[in-house]
Amino acid sequence: MTIYKTTKTTFQLNWYANPYHTPLFVAQSKGWLLEEGIDLAILEACSPSDVTEVVGAGKVDMGMKAMIHVLAAKDRGIDLTSFGTILDEPPTGLIFKKSMNIKGIEDLRGKNIGYIGHFGKIMVDDLMKQAGIPQTEYKMVRVGMNVTDAIMRGEIDTGIGFTNFQRIELEELSGEPVGMLRIDELDGLGCCCFCSIQFVASDEYYKNNIPKIEGFMRALRRAMDLTIEYPDEAWDIMCRANPRLNTPLYTKIFQRTLPYFSRDLLNVERDWTKVGDFVSLYTKIFQRTLPYFSRDLLNVERDWTKVGDFCKHLDILKNDFDQNSIWTNEHVPSTGTPSVAPVTAGGVLPSKTSPFAVTPEPVAIEA
Repeated sequence: MTIYKTTKTTFQLNWYANPYHTPLFVAQSKGWLLEEGIDLAILEACSPSDVTEVVGAGKVDMGMKAMIHVLAAKDRGIDLTSFGTILDEPPTGLIFKKSMNIKGIEDLRGKNIGYIGHFGKIMVDDLMKQAGIPQTEYKMVRVGMNVTDAIMRGEIDTGIGFTNFQRIELEELSGEPVGMLRIDELDGLGCCCFCSIQFVASDEYYKNNIPKIEGFMRALRRAMDLTIEYPDEAWDIMCRANPRLNTPLYTKIFQRTLPYFSRDLLNVERDWTKVGDFVSLYTKIFQRTLPYFSRDLLNVERDWTKVGDFCKHLDILKNDFDQNSIWTNEHVPSTGTPSVAPVTAGGVLPSKTSPFAVTPEPVAIEA
């Protein structure tokens, strides 16, 4: 057994451990973090709203939080640096049981609308203002991350949730189809990047621990590959680390998940459906989450710019600062090089970025 010299490092999740945290637990279970000298203590959040303050104050070494919250924290004087992405643009919006007969934003008149935190309320209020619906004609109810329970209890008619999480919970618990009004579509944003989940640390911790940040990202790079390419193994690891996620529940036809699997392992998932396997609720959430895992772990400048501009539109950001100054891709490891060289030297589309790029032979010019 190899013994590594490690240092205890704390990591704050943005909620309780759930399927979209799987790569983090894979990296821990496989020992890849230990190989990088990191003995990681993964902490669950009692209140998701506390993460930016706790990490920003240096009480916890690293953590994860949605892009919009990282920008808002900067505006409040909490200096955080994002050094990678775990979840890319999960579709987010107002979920509701089909029996509510909500077709568009006009149908929200007279409704109780649930939101997670301050920024969710701001986004909904802004949408209603755009639609010409006064605040006297709807009621905002803060329900935190418990939107599904709040709908089931009748406390709210609709609320903010992920399509790959709360929407599935509501389908399972209500026994009826669930609709969603996507915020990115209602706002014409073209992406749900405001809800992309980022790896973050305080500016001070980041600057003083570059080697550790790089080691952490190398381990997560390996874990992300395994999660996407061997999801059954990754999910087994996640369930052993968090047994409460391995609750068996009857599921709806698995094909409902297929539209979200635009990249890897589609055939494997289809085979599971063919044999009529039943999976747990959280397994279904994990499977729908797969397309949104960040394959390359990179921050995307377009997204930070767009979310920053969106925050300014919502008047969340009071101060003028460069939203692209609070993130970096410097320590995200590359995806590696091919195991074989291309048939044509340099590839059919030679470029400076090709791992097998070749320097063109100089052409002699006759005088």
